[in-house]
Amino acid sequence: MKRIFISILAGILIAGCTEGTGEDATPAVSGEITISGLDDGKWTYFSFEKGETVGTSTFASDEEDALWAGRMDWDFAICGDYLKTNGGESGIGLGGLQQDTEHNFSTLTVAPESGYKEDEVQIIR
Repeated sequence: MKRIFISILAGILIAGCTEGTGEDATPAVSGEITISGLDDGKWTYFSFEKGETVGTSTFASDEEDALWAGRMDWDFAICGDYLKTNGGESGIGLGGLQQDTEHNFSTLTVAPESGYKEDEVQIIR
């Protein structure tokens, strides 16, 4: 069984799919999260709003991918070395990723307002 540790100030590198602003857009997660039960054969979906895993699906299942793509209750998913966000090609949300080469998790205190990339079907190295 795999585990992943993600140190985040909610929204720093992954912008959630919440459309609102202000208090209603504040995720339940800040700091470090642990996601247990990761598996190379399944996607594990995580919600910042709930602060927990919200489900799984079989890797490379077009049917299951289509069902998750139509949902708004997840922000990102992990499967082995792959990551997808609820936005772009993987979902109807507004999720995106951004690489920040100027800060680390200790020095970044405010998430950038723009510059996030939407999810695409490709391998990024």
